[in-house]
Amino acid sequence: MIETKERLLFSDAARIPVHLISGFLGSGKTTLLQHLLNYCLANGIKPAVMMNEYGEINIDGELLRGQGYSVREMTNGCICCTIGGTLGLAIQEVLTFKPEVIFIEATGLADPVELVDQITKEEVLPFVRLASLIAVLDPINFSRLAEEMYSGIRQQTELADVVLINKRDLADQQTLQALTAEVRALNPRCEILLTERGQVDHARLLQTSGEMTRQPTRSPSAPVHDHFHTLTVLCERPFVRERFEQVIRTLPSTVWRAKGFVRFTDSDEQWMFQYVLGDFAVEWIDLLPEPPEHVVLIGKGFPRDALSAALLTATIPRFSQ
Repeated sequence: MIETKERLLFSDAARIPVHLISGFLGSGKTTLLQHLLNYCLANGIKPAVMMNEYGEINIDGELLRGQGYSVREMTNGCICCTIGGTLGLAIQEVLTFKPEVIFIEATGLADPVELVDQITKEEVLPFVRLASLIAVLDPINFSRLAEEMYSGIRQQTELADVVLINKRDLADQQTLQALTAEVRALNPRCEILLTERGQVDHARLLQTSGEMTRQPTRSPSAPVHDHFHTLTVLCERPFVRERFEQVIRTLPSTVWRAKGFVRFTDSDEQWMFQYVLGDFAVEWIDLLPEPPEHVVLIGKGFPRDALSAALLTATIPRFSQ
């Protein structure tokens, strides 16, 4: 007896396109997402946003929410493993709002193969289609990250439909040319765009409509992110500005990314700071509702207790000690 199985075919026109934005910590994923959302709203397209943060609090989600966007958050775990099993349920929840496009910004630690598996599960496949995988790269730190820290950044690049080499204004021509050649060697089929602060032809980016042209191959073992650590510190008191900056500027090399919302003793305003592998910036923000003041550190095997103590000490003026 010959067993036959019915093959279900789904109309692309009836399914909601999903654009998956990946890239390592601090590469500029959220900035790109903000531009895409602005484009959608300006052109009458109803977007839905799903964000994942490898930590207890999603700072990027707070930033978008403070600008008036609705965000579905998945925190305190990596979207591809710790909370991967709930991604399908989260997508179904988002579908109740009847969006016309869905953006998923994954933590920079996520395995893109597992994400593709989650987005194409049978319970959501009739309703959504994976329109594009977008990888955002930092030209200054890409090679070091790919070789020394996390092989997943290479896999994100290999599978991407579009690769944005972001922050081109911070790199010299030789570095940009070398990275472009490296990306092309890793992924001959992708489109490579050089950008500053995620500025790109967003209409063109959203018109990417092809499903995966080749099936990704899974690595022999599923990703385990136990070697990635996070520390979230709630800030009950304002920081002494120069002491806080000293702590952040002297973070050990095992802290790859730091960010958060803070207050300083010399100001009544709230500030947002960003730190990526030695690069530090702080800027005044005006978000409503105001997110709680907190600092998030992400890295590998850094001294959590010592850094918590250092941050606490940074709230105390020197003459008070």
